[in-house]
Amino acid sequence: MSDFIDLRSDTVTKPTAEMNQAIQDAPLGDDV
Repeated sequence: MSDFIDLRSDTVTKPTAEMNQAIQDAPLGDDV
């Protein structure tokens, strides 16, 4: 596994398990 994150394209950058958990735990709603 490489020690760098490739940010050239979202098609090669995959979210980590922690990122996916943060997405799932994010509050949803209309802030207006």
